[in-house]
Amino acid sequence: MNGALTILSNPAAGGGRSSVLVERLLGKIPEACVVESDDPDGVRAVVADLKLEESDTLAVLGGDGTIHQAVSGLFDACGRALPKMALLPCGSGNALASSLGVRSEVEAMSALLDGHSRSIDVARLETDAGTSHAINVIGWGLPARVTVRASAKRSARGMPYTRSALIELLFGDVSPLGVRVEGSAPAEDVLGLACLTPQAGGGMPVAPDALLDDGELDLVRVGPTSRLRLLGLFARLSRGKHLSARGVEHRRARTLGVEFDTPQPLVVDGETLTTRALSIEVLSGALRVLVPR
Repeated sequence: MNGALTILSNPAAGGGRSSVLVERLLGKIPEACVVESDDPDGVRAVVADLKLEESDTLAVLGGDGTIHQAVSGLFDACGRALPKMALLPCGSGNALASSLGVRSEVEAMSALLDGHSRSIDVARLETDAGTSHAINVIGWGLPARVTVRASAKRSARGMPYTRSALIELLFGDVSPLGVRVEGSAPAEDVLGLACLTPQAGGGMPVAPDALLDDGELDLVRVGPTSRLRLLGLFARLSRGKHLSARGVEHRRARTLGVEFDTPQPLVVDGETLTTRALSIEVLSGALRVLVPR
C-alpha cells in the first residue's frame, strides 16, 4: 500500500463491532492513524480536516450514510484529487460496498490489504441545504418517507427498511408530489429515485442494471396509482422486475434538475434533508475505491 492509511471509525457502529475491526486493522497495519467520530453528521468536517493526499488511503467503517459524509468531506478538502477509499461495511445500509463485492469482513480486509483500485462515479448534489456528494441513491416521495420510518427502527432485528416500506405502503402516506423534472413535463410522483448503484434500502434492487462507472444516473419514477398497485410493484421491486411494469418510468441521465411544488424530504444515501429543488451532476470516475482481486 502506497501512502498513509487513515481509519475513520464510529465506535457505536455495528453494535460496537467497528472497534473490533479497528483493533484487527491495527494488528496488520500498526502505523495507521485512527480517527473516531460518534456523530454521523460530524463525519464530513472530521474528514475535511484530515487534509489527506492523493497517495493516501481512507478506510471508512460504516454504512452508506457514513461514506456519503466522508466523500463530501474529501471533496470539501481535496477537490478532485482524492485519496483512495476502502470500505469496511458495518452500517444499517451497505449498498455501495455490496455493489463492489465487499460484503463481509474477509472481503473488506482483502480489498484493503491486497486489493486493486477501481474508479466509480460520484454525484455532486445541490439542494437548499447546500452542496454534498452522493454515492448511492437520491430519492423523494415514498422512499424518503420510508427512510424516516426505518431510521427510527435501526436497532430492531430483521430488515427495518423492508418492514418500514410495507408499513408505509399499507397505512402511511402514498400521495403523489407535484414535481418538475428537467426534460419532462410537470407531473406527479409517488416516488422518484436517482440511482448510482443497483441497490438501495438494505439491498433492494431499485435500479438492477445501474453501473457504478458509466457516468450516468438511473432515474426511476412512479406516478399516481393505487395503494394496491404499489404493493404489487413493491413485490416486483424486491426481485428487480419492476422497471417493465406499467406506470414506471426509467431513463438515464448525466445531469438532472428537480423542483417540487413545496419543500419536501429528500433521502440521500440513507440520510434525509428538506429541499424545494435539487440539481445533480455525475462526476464520472471521481472516486477511487479498493476492491478485492
